[in-house]
Amino acid sequence: MDNVARWSGFFDGFYVTVYFLNLSFQILVDRFRKFYYLIVENERRPIKNREKIGFTLQKAIESGDCNIVQGIFDQKAGEVYDTRVIKAGSVDEKIKEAHSYGRKEVALWI
Repeated sequence: MDNVARWSGFFDGFYVTVYFLNLSFQILVDRFRKFYYLIVENERRPIKNREKIGFTLQKAIESGDCNIVQGIFDQKAGEVYDTRVIKAGSVDEKIKEAHSYGRKEVALWI
């Protein structure tokens, strides 16, 4: 089963929404640090063998604002471990680049 298809189901559950005028890469990093212990245990394994992977899923909306889902995906269990929704007026260049300037919905942060 495709990972993106698996992610579609997590919107049905409870999640936190946070708002930023300008979402920076540092804000994403600070959140991922909370789960550092999960990600670091995978550090030397190839990505396909890592159990937990940080991701962002970006959707632009008509107003020009961005909706970003930031979370930790558990590949072994096939489900999202933790997530939050971020609504932002804009995002910085590192985030734009990670999402190929809007051409790529999902970015993996490993």
